[in-house]
Amino acid sequence: MSTEKSTKPVLQVKNLSVSFHTEDRSVQAVDNVSFEVNPGEVLGLVGESGSGKTVTGMSILRLVPSPPGRYDGGQILFDGMDILKLRPEELRTIRGSRISAIFQEPMTALSPLKTIGDQLKELLDLHRPEMNEKAKVAMVIEWLTKVGIPDAETRMHAFPFQYSGGMRQRVTIAMALMLEPELVIADEPTTALDVTLQAQVFELMMEMKSDKTSIIFITHDMGVVWELCNRVLVMKKAQLVEEGETESLFSAPRDAYTQKLLHAVPRLDDVPARSLPDFEAPILSARNLQTWFPVKKGIFARTVDHIKALDGVSFDLHPGETLGVVGESGSGKSTLGRTLIGLEKSTGGSFTYEGQSLQNLKHRDWRMVRRDMGMIFQDPYSSLNSRMKILTLLTEAPIVHGLLNKPDPDFAATCLEEVGLDADMMHRYPHEFSGGQRQRICIARILALKPKLIICDEAVSALDVTIQAQVLDLLLELRERHNLAYLFISHDLSVVKRICDNVLVMQQGKVVEQGSPTQVIDSPQHAYTQSLIQAVPSPGDLQRRRC
Repeated sequence: MSTEKSTKPVLQVKNLSVSFHTEDRSVQAVDNVSFEVNPGEVLGLVGESGSGKTVTGMSILRLVPSPPGRYDGGQILFDGMDILKLRPEELRTIRGSRISAIFQEPMTALSPLKTIGDQLKELLDLHRPEMNEKAKVAMVIEWLTKVGIPDAETRMHAFPFQYSGGMRQRVTIAMALMLEPELVIADEPTTALDVTLQAQVFELMMEMKSDKTSIIFITHDMGVVWELCNRVLVMKKAQLVEEGETESLFSAPRDAYTQKLLHAVPRLDDVPARSLPDFEAPILSARNLQTWFPVKKGIFARTVDHIKALDGVSFDLHPGETLGVVGESGSGKSTLGRTLIGLEKSTGGSFTYEGQSLQNLKHRDWRMVRRDMGMIFQDPYSSLNSRMKILTLLTEAPIVHGLLNKPDPDFAATCLEEVGLDADMMHRYPHEFSGGQRQRICIARILALKPKLIICDEAVSALDVTIQAQVLDLLLELRERHNLAYLFISHDLSVVKRICDNVLVMQQGKVVEQGSPTQVIDSPQHAYTQSLIQAVPSPGDLQRRRC
């Protein structure tokens, strides 16, 4: 790119306004927002869930669904063109090739009917038709390898459901970057990634930036903003409330809302919520637990190997205790949660709940266990039935278990208010909420059954820092009030230190280190744990700045 062109903004957004209209209400999602993106710049767009940051980003590719969405005014100028006025065929030449997007929900961004390799190659078929088949396959393997997919030549033939949440997100990142677009809109692109892979993706993005690819980084993670972004835009209730250079905004935020966001950021040097108490007998125990998945080949589908997702895991979880499980994507931590609640079948070892063996438990018996033992899943969108209103979603399980006779608006209102949502939201559908709001609804749905044990699989990873702090405080309060036990699966070590009493560090299906947060995080003994901690973004650390 020439020096002359580099002085001209890649993108100009002028007085953009977007609203959503339904039969009974209208919502202003973006209100008169203006900003520019310069060549080679990483622009951070931050704000609480529902602030309008994702709608702003998706408007740039004109991906806001209409209806119910409507562009009320403004311009989005890219290379002399107003994107809001382009014809559909003109938009297709820009989307994916010149402007690409990394979406927040990897499972819904990928087709479940096509292999990972075919989906990446489809992008090349559309925008690089001059390439031969061999070159396309080689490029797919190259980019899957770049974003950290192991054994990419084999794994490209797998389907999305055969990948972990973090691995699916890596694939969407590869799709967005492989054609080296001029602008990438990254909507929470590292939410589902562990810290070491997050650092690897950051390096890849910085390489792209040096080649004059600009990035709009939409996130609630202020540590990521500090590490990556040149400038920051702060949004609140559809409006832009503050903008500035990253270092000046972090050191001297002017707006009270920005100060609130920065104050809510969890840090590795935070003091744990409490000292380690004396616990009662374990509520959940595992001994040498194994969950292996067969690898089949040939026309007779013979088992030739096994993927050892869990390989000899042992622990005790007590009433009132929060046990953190950390590790890279694919380390087995989500498989552990799914095995403990009966969604995956264990292949060895044993595990018990309140002294009852859960090994080979029959389906009807699992139903009674799951009243006391709930799970908050990693992907909030696929966890919620898109055809049900929130009122139905919140009261469905209590009705099944005999706690309610029919959908009760007062009961649903209490559930929503506990997780920081307005009661009138119960009459809306899941697609009308942001990713963070959907995750809060998932948490409210589990809390509705008043369980004894909750498995939290990245339960706060999709939440902005202020709501994350509120939900963590809520979980701590409920733990004290009801003596709840949590198995807290997370890649965010700062959050783990804040809420957990003990920590398991997992690598390739095994527990490599365990102990209190102070022992594991402040004084890690295993090299793998040390590498996880070194990769954590740290706001204020000038040595960690990549931009």
